[in-house]
Amino acid sequence: MKKNGKCGVKLFTRAYIFLILISLMTAMSYSMISTLITNYAVELGGTLAMAGTIAGIFSMAALFSRPVGGVVCDTLDKKKICMAATIVFTLSFPGYALSRNMAALLFFRMLQGFAFGISGTANMALVAEVVPKKRLGEGLGYFGLGQVVSQVIGPIAGVAMKERLGFEKLFYFVTGISAIAVFLLLLFRYNKQTGSGISEEAERKSGKMADALTLRRLVAVECLVYALTAGMFSMANGVTSSFLVLLGEERGIANIALFFTVNAVCLFFIRILMGKIADRASVLWIVGISLAVSLLSMTLLAKAFVLKAVLLAALFKAIGQGGGQISLQSACIKAVDESRVGVASSTYYIGADIGNALGPAIGGWISGLWGYEVMFHAVAALMGMMLVFFWCYERRMKRMEGMRRTEGENGSSQV
Repeated sequence: MKKNGKCGVKLFTRAYIFLILISLMTAMSYSMISTLITNYAVELGGTLAMAGTIAGIFSMAALFSRPVGGVVCDTLDKKKICMAATIVFTLSFPGYALSRNMAALLFFRMLQGFAFGISGTANMALVAEVVPKKRLGEGLGYFGLGQVVSQVIGPIAGVAMKERLGFEKLFYFVTGISAIAVFLLLLFRYNKQTGSGISEEAERKSGKMADALTLRRLVAVECLVYALTAGMFSMANGVTSSFLVLLGEERGIANIALFFTVNAVCLFFIRILMGKIADRASVLWIVGISLAVSLLSMTLLAKAFVLKAVLLAALFKAIGQGGGQISLQSACIKAVDESRVGVASSTYYIGADIGNALGPAIGGWISGLWGYEVMFHAVAALMGMMLVFFWCYERRMKRMEGMRRTEGENGSSQV
């Protein structure tokens, strides 16, 4: 094994770089049309309510496909699963272009969401195999940078291309971008021993367990608290994305959309830094601090009446999200047997999907009754409650681990 860096193992292998590029191409193609899909639905003759359904059905389909993706990734060849899902994802874009009514568009939107959920799960499971375990947090940090870049560039590029070329050519263009991911997967080769590795014993376990689709096969119960905590960060994302511009209009804050640019740029650098820290520090402290900083960000937005306060909230949100999400992803993978990396990845994403889905819905209900200030305070309060719960949970798990270790040492001394 090649040596590199303080941890003694190489991170940026050919396989790992390929996975980063595959994720970037997939995320970029999605981001370029995500903000325009409602406009396209209306252009095809749909109502605003139907356009909202078209936009939201993607996340719902992804949510329901996550458990399936976790099971098949732990049972079958991860590369083949990722390849099949990415091909379906890619072919859905021409389906958008060929759609002439709401029923066809809804079908391709659901199909793409389902494929996206499986491909994302498979991609992370592959990352867990090619990245050294001692550098898993760092590896996940760099891996997520492609998604951050796509969130900054994708929507802007998509709108510009749509205005110049129209929807149909835009859909065929993003088909080409996503097809690059398929091509890279064709070239992708990896050695399980270069990363965290999945032992033959673990693979035999996975094969034996594949016969029964029990709850344990669909969801990693030991990761549920981590997934639920990740959902809180996603809920904050969903609320902010959905209502920040409206808050700016109500309070007369010009250029409030700069929040998203500042947040994305800061998140890019924070993911690089926090990935390395996540491999050395306790998940209790990283996630605890991340929740506290995110809580502060939501509180600032609740009270913000000038742009400076909004941009400071963007920085705090990036610090909280960047540290918390990487640490929770890493904790999910480390919490399970190596034969269940796929289901651990899918469980993490399920929590994030639920947060993304519930955030705008709950935020819309609260803001409709009491306004945006109460809404952001409510999100901050939820993050505070999650902070207390997560702290108590992790402390309890540490005590139980200490008791097991003590019992094991006593048993060994008696023998």
